[in-house]
This record gives sequence, C-alpha cells and structure tokens, in this order.
Amino acid sequence: MAEPSLSYEEALAAVLARARTLGSETVPLAQAPGRVLAQDAVAGRDDPPAPKSAMDGFALRAADTAAASGGAPVTLAYGEVVGAGALARGRVAPGGAVRIMTGALLPEGADAVVKQEDTQAAGPGRFRVTRPLAGGENVVPRGARSAAGERLLAAGQVIGPQAVGVLAGLGLAEVEVFRRPRVALLALGNELVDVGRPLAPGQIHVSNLYALEALAARHGAEIRRLGILGDDPAPIVERLAPCLERAGADACDVIVTLGGSHQGDFDPVRAVLEQLGATPLFNRTRINLGGSTRFASQGAVLCFGLPGTPGAAWGAYELLVRPALWRLAGRARLEHPLLPARLAHDLRWRAGPPGVSRRHFAPVRLDFGPDSGLHSGQYSGAGVDPPLAHPIKGRHSFETPAAPLPDGLALCPPEGDFIAAGETVAVMWLGEP
Repeated sequence: MAEPSLSYEEALAAVLARARTLGSETVPLAQAPGRVLAQDAVAGRDDPPAPKSAMDGFALRAADTAAASGGAPVTLAYGEVVGAGALARGRVAPGGAVRIMTGALLPEGADAVVKQEDTQAAGPGRFRVTRPLAGGENVVPRGARSAAGERLLAAGQVIGPQAVGVLAGLGLAEVEVFRRPRVALLALGNELVDVGRPLAPGQIHVSNLYALEALAARHGAEIRRLGILGDDPAPIVERLAPCLERAGADACDVIVTLGGSHQGDFDPVRAVLEQLGATPLFNRTRINLGGSTRFASQGAVLCFGLPGTPGAAWGAYELLVRPALWRLAGRARLEHPLLPARLAHDLRWRAGPPGVSRRHFAPVRLDFGPDSGLHSGQYSGAGVDPPLAHPIKGRHSFETPAAPLPDGLALCPPEGDFIAAGETVAVMWLGEP
C-alpha cells in the first residue's frame, strides 16, 4: 500500500523547521576560508584614519595652484619626502609642498596631490605645476574604505578569499564561525561492494557513498563514513545508534543512509528508524528525483533515508539534505542561485497523475558562451546571452547517465510535460560552493 506523500515545498519546510543552526567556535584566520561567519565583522575605526594620497606626487595647497597654466606655471618648493607608513614632520606652508608616495597620509596644511607626471622639475627641491588643482584632488578622504561602526561582513556569510582579506584588515587573528555539521553516511544493500574490490555476479561498486561524501564536504560538513551494510536491520541499528548520542566522538547532527528507502521486501530504513526511536516526518515526496526519500528526527539529529539509485540519491541530496546542512552551518542564504537559460534541446518529462502536483527537476549541463554572465543579475544587459541548457537524458527512463555530470537543475512548470528547444527556463545553478 502506497504511503502518503508531501509536495516538495511541504517536505522542504518540514526539513528546515527541524534544522537548527549549530553553535559557534573560534578558529585561526588561516582556517576561516570556507567557514560561515558567526558574527558581523564591524570596522573599529575609519579606514583610512585620515586623508591619504592616491598617487605618487606632491602634497600641496590647492589654492597655491589657482593661477597655474601651461604658459605660466606655478613653482613650488619641497624639502621632505614621505612614504606610506610615515608621517610628515611639519605643516605645509603657503608656497610649499611635500614629496609624497601613494598611501601616505597627507601632511597638515595640504589638501590636494599633484601627480608626479603632471609636474616639471625646476631644480633641486623645486617643481612646477602647469594647471590648477581642486581641493581633494588625488586624495583618498578619511573613511573612504570603511567608517567606524560600519558592518563590513554579515553573519551567515561564507568566508571567501576577499572576506579573509577584510578580516585581516581588521587585525583579527581569530574568527568566530559556526560549527560544521557532522554527517554520518551509510550505504545499504547486499549488492554493494567498496571500490578497489572485484565484483561478483549481481554486485555493483558503491558510488553514492563517495559522491555524497564529496558533496557534503563541499557544502561545509564534517563527514563520518560508516561504510556499507546489507539489508538486515539489526546491524544497521547497531552502527547508527552511537551517532544519536548527544556527546562523544561518534555524535552526529545528520544521518544519511543510501538505499533501502523504498517499500520492497529488502528495504530496511523504515524499520531501522522505528527501532532507533526516530519520529517520522515524511516517507515520500512528490518530486521526480528522490521521491522515495524518508525523513525523521531523533532529538536534534536529522535522519535522511535516500534512495540508492545514483541520480535519485544525488537529486534528493541537493533538494532536501543540502538546504538542511546550510541551515545547520549558519548560512544566511539556503538557496542555490537561479539562472535563466535557453534550452538547447526539447525537454520532456512524465507529469504527475491528474489532480496531483508533482515537481520535476531536470538535470542539465550549462554551456556558458563567451558573451554570457555567470550570475543572474548580468543577464539583463543588452547583448548578453543566457547560457544554453543541455538536458541530460539516460538510456532508460529510470536511469540518469553516469556522465556528463549535471551542473544545474531546470525547474519545470508543475503543469504540462514539455518545453521546446529555444525556450527560456529557470535553472538552479549548482556551481556555487
């Protein structure tokens, strides 16, 4: 007898409602890339703290150049050279100047900088200016980069290379980040054999275990690989039970089993979850990728039973598990970017039964041409073409091909079963880390 199923939106809401952001920890700045910031990064002072030179040249009073022209240049004198990190000893007097390098703070009395290439040498300690300068010309004002109290990075942001530079500029040797979710992965099936071992008749190598481990690690998780077990519930319960402990080396935030989530005679996940005392939240979802996914919770631990078919397991992970990992990891944004893309070929799919809404996500390969942008905001400009979306089809309706790997999921409309080549579709771009 078929079990009741949820819509995709209902299933995702159920998952996210039970995914609580984990606590934070402090790590050295060198270990911060890829982690999620747990606190806003706020500027403690104005940067720069005072006006500074944007050019190599001479710091002077703009008023002293008011009458300068090519035919009647103004000659000024200087006696001091100031580099970045040093301060001028005295004040710039009328008719005077300071030789200054890029990044050096302006000396008192000066309000402009004339570029070196816009001057003429006029003997030792003297130079000519051939045009008037405006006050503030070639000067970076105080606080131009950031003002004291300004939020530079927001909590929930993934720390990339540029963010590391911002944090370093604030002088932070350590950064508070959210803890990585700990994920236990267990593959189920008597037919599964680990890589590097020969296959007996009817056996296959366990590909999902490695693919999902790589994906979860990419999405910020710490992985605990539990290996492969057969279809007997007892050893599965024994191996998973330590993951449900509140503390200890085996404690996990998420449990993902691969295979055994259907309703066949050798599908043990339902019985395993019951024996572990997990509360079932849903057993089926009306999506084409991973519709037989089971989800339960045991305390704060999220338990996902994904199907064993590679394409279905991958789809269920991207659509249901990944958002939970990002919520646990403290990410502010839980969605992949949506890009408009033009279909390279006709796209057909199997619609749901009459009166039943079923979401279809079509794996596609995105071809970014030379005139394409990589982010949705870049497609509005004239002459910028969206990427081509090549639907990936398996050799059989129940199988997705082993290659090429999809880098996007096209969102098909809930009504209908066909989109013609050349039409524009929204694609969930999986290229973001």
